[in-house]
Amino acid sequence: TETVAAMLAADKLLLESRIARGAVQLKWKEFGLHHLNLTTVGTQAAVMAGFSITALIEFAPSPDANRALLFLFWTSNMVSLACNILCVATTTMLSVYGSSLSTRGADGSMVRAVDGLYALRRRVFALFWAGVVSVLVASVFGVWILFGGPEATFLTVVLVATIAALIRAKIHVASLFRFAKDEATALGDLRRVAGPRV
Repeated sequence: TETVAAMLAADKLLLESRIARGAVQLKWKEFGLHHLNLTTVGTQAAVMAGFSITALIEFAPSPDANRALLFLFWTSNMVSLACNILCVATTTMLSVYGSSLSTRGADGSMVRAVDGLYALRRRVFALFWAGVVSVLVASVFGVWILFGGPEATFLTVVLVATIAALIRAKIHVASLFRFAKDEATALGDLRRVAGPRV
């Protein structure tokens, strides 16, 4: 009977080990998903920051340009640059620290890393969208500084339509892929079964 008990205990340990391994693999996939999403947003924010830097270097208004329009242009451009740089820095820090925690941390670090990435995603997306909209707003003021009159009016309509289309697209895509919190896959239950190693 001792041999049978020892075999049962060994089987139990093996089963717990397999469950823990499977739970870690699931969390690793979830981490990879969030990591890829945030890295993609950070890359696009870097491109948008490049547009703002280019405007700083290349934009050369005439000396008699309207000072109020110039102020609004540079303010919008600086807001875009600041938001995009913050977005790039945030995604970089999340990538470095999150990867380090998930692979080298103590028991339970994988869950902490995944939860951290998920919790900060809204801030990253908000910074990105603020940067995109700000660069378009700066463009509106830029066309009024450079052209004025009917040309600027036409270009403003184009830019405002672009902003409206972006907002509609964001709302539409978000509604297509929205799901209730209770519909989400709950991997937290696995931790009770797998133990603290997840």
